[in-house]
Amino acid sequence: MGRPHKQAAVIAYRLHGEHFEIALVRRSNGRGWTVPKGSLDRGESGGDAAVREAEEEAGLLGELTREPIGRYCYSKQNERYQVDVFVMRVTIVLESWREAAHRRRRWMAVEKAMERLRPELHGLVETVRIAQSPIRRRLSAASDPVTASLAGTR
Repeated sequence: MGRPHKQAAVIAYRLHGEHFEIALVRRSNGRGWTVPKGSLDRGESGGDAAVREAEEEAGLLGELTREPIGRYCYSKQNERYQVDVFVMRVTIVLESWREAAHRRRRWMAVEKAMERLRPELHGLVETVRIAQSPIRRRLSAASDPVTASLAGTR
């Protein structure tokens, strides 16, 4: 196996009242749920790919972290993949999007989402939830590196 293929994923979240929810999409094979994710196009940055995937796969637009909050690797069909994970605070939910015909979008509480996500994403989702808790949001972003990272958006 050669160099891993680079991909970008997005943990897209919203605060629905006092409830923290993340958006999951149906996998392309129709079995199971995941976060929007895909390969980088030639010359595309990870952040740009994350924004594109969120819109194409889930119909979501919003504010993206400048840098990924983590990374994981996996193998599929004798190929290796390296996935940079970004965070998006969703500000616009589209009614119609590019892959809507074959990908469903669902907002889920973190506990339900964790039951469906690959284990490599669990810690990252929990980090986002903690950073966005009502108490944490009141803290100065400069005093907390996670909140500061999530505050630095595109």
